[in-house]
Amino acid sequence: MTTIQSNQNLPTKINKLNLNIIGVGKVSSAMGILWQQSNHINVQAIFNRSMSASIDLQQHLPHIKICTNLHEMPPADIIVIGVSDQIIPLMAEQIKQIDWIKPETLLIHFSGSLSSKILINDEQKALTGSIHPVFAFSHIDTAIKTLPGNLCALEGDEQAIPVLQKLAQWARLQPFPINADQKARYHAALSISANFLVTLNDYARKILTSLAIPQDLADKLVNQLMQQNLNQLQQYAPVEALTGPIKRGDTDTIMRHWEALSDEEHSLYRALAWQTLSLTSLSEEKREQIKSIATAKD
Repeated sequence: MTTIQSNQNLPTKINKLNLNIIGVGKVSSAMGILWQQSNHINVQAIFNRSMSASIDLQQHLPHIKICTNLHEMPPADIIVIGVSDQIIPLMAEQIKQIDWIKPETLLIHFSGSLSSKILINDEQKALTGSIHPVFAFSHIDTAIKTLPGNLCALEGDEQAIPVLQKLAQWARLQPFPINADQKARYHAALSISANFLVTLNDYARKILTSLAIPQDLADKLVNQLMQQNLNQLQQYAPVEALTGPIKRGDTDTIMRHWEALSDEEHSLYRALAWQTLSLTSLSEEKREQIKSIATAKD
């Protein structure tokens, strides 16, 4: 087994590090393939409850060993845990029982909300770290092609950071540090920007399709406006990119919006309107007028 260099001068050319994957999800599969392609990592074994997912990854990496339990996995320099957040603590407890783990073995998870400290309590048992690619993993094949170049957050033991940085670079990602104690709030912000954008898109589409507007036209209208605003946000701060009746303080238009929406649609419009007010320079009087509209009886 190759010994991980854990100092600040980790060489750029070393023998391949052996890596095992536990939990063959979209993130771990895509990262494993990219690492194997880098020629710095040998993804040697995988363990997953679903055999079909393991076989799918083996199509990309024919040499890997598919294990039916953790103790079948060969000794490795790095263990990647690709299971869902709620399973990570349980899996970490099981990994502790593997007899070949050494103090220089590196355990990694991909969670954006959990600290790497959850992986192991005994600091002498192994090194721990986390790599969180800031990317929407919808399909593995797409991720392999489009993931490189994106940002990823790193945190972990001080001795592990140089290795984590190399792992990010070998996957052709742009790493940045994150405080382990701030990860839940960090992940909340990213989930809002990614998941809630999709929710907002669906909310707007459904309002349009409730009218005599064809689905394909509704999709185009919403996607086009969202894309235009995302493009604006590449150049300007939100306060500068914002347009629309709330920024103008156009209470008549906002009232018409409110009256046209259903009771069910009101709650999200209200929450978004109140949040949008923080981006405006409206007087306190005008803000209160808009708030009173968005709190009118449903």
